[in-house]
Amino acid sequence: MPKTILIADDNEAVRTILRLSLQFKGYKLIEVDDGAQALAVLKDTPVDLLISDIAMPNMTGLELLDKLRADAGGGAHKQLPIIICSAESDAKRDNIIARGATDFVAKPYRPLEMLEVIAKIFRQG
Repeated sequence: MPKTILIADDNEAVRTILRLSLQFKGYKLIEVDDGAQALAVLKDTPVDLLISDIAMPNMTGLELLDKLRADAGGGAHKQLPIIICSAESDAKRDNIIARGATDFVAKPYRPLEMLEVIAKIFRQG
């Protein structure tokens, strides 16, 4: 059964590049424009991995990360692997990991780089 990946990014071009790369590798994808939409999807839909941008309208990726890691509803998302992506400085990586992200990928990234990070997470899981 293919792994399901939720992509939260308000940039359609980024989602398109991810979609093409991940579908080619056989992953099932769900795409949303912001953190609030991602949270709504996660309430009803099981996913194996979340890839989220930081800078999005309505709810940022960091706000989404904080809500999922503080999940008071039984902790269903406390262990969900989360990759945070951003064009912001890679120096924030340690802070983002400390907040509960599984990994951080700086934009712009090569599709192969993202595929390698995803494969590493699924091997460890």
